[in-house]
Amino acid sequence: MRIIEPYKQLNKLIEKEAFEPDISWGMRMALSAMVPLMWGMYTGRLAEAGWIALMAECICWVELKGDFLHRLKLLAGSSALALGFAILGSATGHILWLSVVLMAVVGFISSLLKNIGNRGSGLAICVFALFIFCNAYPITTWPDFKERIVLVSIGVMWNGVAGIVSSFFIPAQRPYRRSIAIIWKSVEELVATISKGWEGTGPTSNEHDIYLKEKEIRKAIDASLDLFEKMAHESSEKDGHEHILAQVRKAAALVGAQVLTITGELANLNRKQLDSAIRIKIFTILRATEQALERMAVYTINPEKAEELILRSRINRLHKLTELLREKLNTENTTDKKHILRFAQLTERNTKIIEAAFNHLQGIQDERSMIRSYSLMKTIYILHPKYWLRYIQILFNFNTFTARYALRSAIAAAIAMFIYKFWNIDHGYWIPFTLIIVMQTHFGATWQKARDRVIGTVAGGIVAGLFLKLPTGLYLQEALLFLTFIPMVYFLRRRYSVAAFFITVNLVLLFNINRELNDMVILTRALSTIAGSAIALIAGFALLPTWDKEWLPKHLAQSVYANYIYFRAVFFPEKEDLPWTRYKGKAESANSNAFDSFSRYMEEPSFRKRPFAIFYYIITHNIRITRELNNIELEHGNATIDIDEATMQRQQQLVVDCLVTFNENIPCIRNLDAETVFDRLDAAQANPEFQPLSPHQEIYLEKMLVELKAMNKDLAVLAEKLPRIMQLY
Repeated sequence: MRIIEPYKQLNKLIEKEAFEPDISWGMRMALSAMVPLMWGMYTGRLAEAGWIALMAECICWVELKGDFLHRLKLLAGSSALALGFAILGSATGHILWLSVVLMAVVGFISSLLKNIGNRGSGLAICVFALFIFCNAYPITTWPDFKERIVLVSIGVMWNGVAGIVSSFFIPAQRPYRRSIAIIWKSVEELVATISKGWEGTGPTSNEHDIYLKEKEIRKAIDASLDLFEKMAHESSEKDGHEHILAQVRKAAALVGAQVLTITGELANLNRKQLDSAIRIKIFTILRATEQALERMAVYTINPEKAEELILRSRINRLHKLTELLREKLNTENTTDKKHILRFAQLTERNTKIIEAAFNHLQGIQDERSMIRSYSLMKTIYILHPKYWLRYIQILFNFNTFTARYALRSAIAAAIAMFIYKFWNIDHGYWIPFTLIIVMQTHFGATWQKARDRVIGTVAGGIVAGLFLKLPTGLYLQEALLFLTFIPMVYFLRRRYSVAAFFITVNLVLLFNINRELNDMVILTRALSTIAGSAIALIAGFALLPTWDKEWLPKHLAQSVYANYIYFRAVFFPEKEDLPWTRYKGKAESANSNAFDSFSRYMEEPSFRKRPFAIFYYIITHNIRITRELNNIELEHGNATIDIDEATMQRQQQLVVDCLVTFNENIPCIRNLDAETVFDRLDAAQANPEFQPLSPHQEIYLEKMLVELKAMNKDLAVLAEKLPRIMQLY
């Protein structure tokens, strides 16, 4: 047993690395920084090596994701930003007011970059870190300036070589496969959450927990679409492997949607009154589904023979378990029989979809490496000016929300730089550096980041100071420096306080290699971190603050309207309408924005008790409406072909009733968001166009009408109370 447990932990770590290659990222950063430092120690030119290592390390914070062209674009963009702002900082560091003004510009651009996602955060580091560090060590003579340009250029080129070499042995479709595997993994976690309690011990998961897992599925789908935009209906067989993977991604999304339908069916069952044999069979099927999804996620990344055999057995087991459940229901008469049969039917569908996706993946043969899959001309084409213009337009296409955040960061960064420069604080550049890292779009997020940053920095400084007492002859400090790169990247997305701890240890050991470090510098870094975090908190509270008490009503209005547009696309389609999955994604994203805004609203400081239940009610109504629309779309093609005229008229009237109720919500959401124009479809002139609905679709439509009517009442109450709610702050 003592041997097996470490093996299991190692196996889990390897599996996590397949989904999120953080260790590989950390190794790339370690090699990019350590190779120049080793050269510096060997030649006695540690100062020069330090600048090369600094450039390479800062650029390495940009995570290389996507295919080879995506990686080259990221490398080219980050290298250009790093080189430009390193030179700008080196040339202006000796001029106080110019440094302050440029710090404001850097803070503004960095905030815009941070606001466009994970890759943007890495690009932001290239901008502000290199400007601040180079500004702290300015150049005053032309020979020194030329030498600095040469050193930072070498750092840029060395990092580019390391980034390209790291892609040599990666299969061309591995990034696409990984993005799909993460979707499968998130669906597996949703099933695990649903199955909780069905074994007979403990409570079942609540709706809040289930929705958090649903959000993870949406996040995984959006992340995949961000890197690989072409959807299944937009691709064809001439696209080769990309077409196959688009079909597999669509399958993963469909399974996720139908798992949520299963959740609704299970909610209709009284777990305590069910026959224990049936309850155990339901739990066993849920566990088998979870296991099949887990192996499907692994097989999507690593289509090895061993994984293929395991996955086949999981799929076959699901088929058999569903058959056994049906046989059990045929011999017993239970009041919940129709819901259990529906559960079995949905499970069979998911099993077939998983099996079809598995067969699709087997069609990928002779997959080449990333480098070999792109011609030289196709690779060079990424330098075309149209790409750079497009990215600049995306960066500066900001709304009021992002503009306020960018301006707040710019002003706070300029203040921090002025404090450091005016009083000439030794190593005081950590003040603006910390401020830009800590500053977030919302006060609650800024407070959390500041707290984690201070805790990690203080603890890291103490531990690093102890490391400095180690004997230097055995190069233990250099070895520890190399090892810190991996955990600081690994914990970056998992626990920022731990990542900050390793970042501090890394930087302390890095400065000590150049013999620039003493106990006072460690204390200064800790105090500067506290000062930078304090300025960020004060700025978040006083400088153009963004409070969700103002944004939450707008997010609610947008989520209601997104569902309205989704409903119209389903039952009142127009020629220019997009595929239904596009409307599904927009509605789910709007719901997610409203939910996140509500969570931040609950954490905001307030001196009076805030009404929050009404907001939560509306959000949950919206989530259920989106699910019912998804269920209706997933059931297309399962309706009875021949239905009588009375049934068709009843269905049409039901659709019109939903439209009328939706229209009644429009005036309410206009009160919540007066700036946005909400279009309304006149129910008297609209003619619904849809295929005859199956009995299940009709039930979903009736449930949606109930949710709409309940939400209409809550929206009316909220619109009436909103002015008083705003006065509670």
